[in-house]
Amino acid sequence: MFEIKNESVLFRFSFVERIEVLEDRRQDLIVCWLEIEEPSIKLQCECELTLFDLERLRDMLSRFYDKISNNIEAAPELFTPRVPVFAFEVREVEGGDIIGFNFTASPQEDEGWTLKGGIVIDQSYFPGLIRGVESILTN
Repeated sequence: MFEIKNESVLFRFSFVERIEVLEDRRQDLIVCWLEIEEPSIKLQCECELTLFDLERLRDMLSRFYDKISNNIEAAPELFTPRVPVFAFEVREVEGGDIIGFNFTASPQEDEGWTLKGGIVIDQSYFPGLIRGVESILTN
């Protein structure tokens, strides 16, 4: 499970099932349950990720964490899966030891609405986020 939570905002996606593509296992789809909660809204929907999406996410988080934990300036990183139900960005906040986690979600693209939000986190979140992505990859 990938989860970021504070007193008022939650961003989580968790494993539901793996749809295997027998001809090419690299094309397997990972179905996840996306949950976003803010004080006045709650969004829940399924999303599909590929193994490539999850590996790219794990590598992006690892790279970003490695830089900030070694006091190297980290450029903002953006993650958008192949099926863009959601996207998010991690970026260092200038002048502090905090990271901005900014997200968008558009579960019904054809309906034309997008939920946008953000959570302030610190580097202590990253080992758990990376482990969460690994646990989804190994299901």
